[in-house]
Amino acid sequence: MYHVWMPAHWPMALMLTVLGLTITPVLAHERREVGAYQLVVGFLTEPAFEGLKNGVDLRVLARETQQPVEGLERTLQVELTYVPSGAAKVLRLRIIYREPGHYTADLIPTVPGHYRFRFFGSLAGTEINETFDSRAGGGQFDDVDASADLQFPERLPALREMQSAIRGTQQTAQQAQDAALAAQAGRTSAQTIAIIGAVLGALGLATGIGAVLTARKR
Repeated sequence: MYHVWMPAHWPMALMLTVLGLTITPVLAHERREVGAYQLVVGFLTEPAFEGLKNGVDLRVLARETQQPVEGLERTLQVELTYVPSGAAKVLRLRIIYREPGHYTADLIPTVPGHYRFRFFGSLAGTEINETFDSRAGGGQFDDVDASADLQFPERLPALREMQSAIRGTQQTAQQAQDAALAAQAGRTSAQTIAIIGAVLGALGLATGIGAVLTARKR
């Protein structure tokens, strides 16, 4: 029987290889060094789809020791911007349970496309103002995708489509109301003219009768 010689550390190397193949790393996130710290930013759930609950994902580590930095939910905020329209909103961060140094801000993106996260405030006593863009703005985390292709068995209208339909209905209703008011105003004007005509006719008749009576008296 032949024995194949293997280094003593081979089992550990094999285990690490298997783990590397089976554990999914944090994808589509941007890593950035800010002073003595490292920030990892992206969407909490990736890929991100419109109309589905998601969140801003922020991990903060000490650059040298890779230790998580805690307590930032009290000193940092995030401004979320939908870049195509410029709509912006400031959200508060919250900690993720049992994950030190890991923070999120809950959101439901309602439109696909380019998003921007701006973190501002104090990071362990250091003032920061760091902006991260999704891929459409040159960043490293994914844009928000449309969700229509995922819907089954029936496609639901997107929020923006419902808003457009509501605006169209409101516009049509307003046009109908304006037309009704114009028609009513036209009818009122016609009635006013008819009344004036009737009054003038009555005055003319009275004048004619008076003239006839005066002539007979002569």
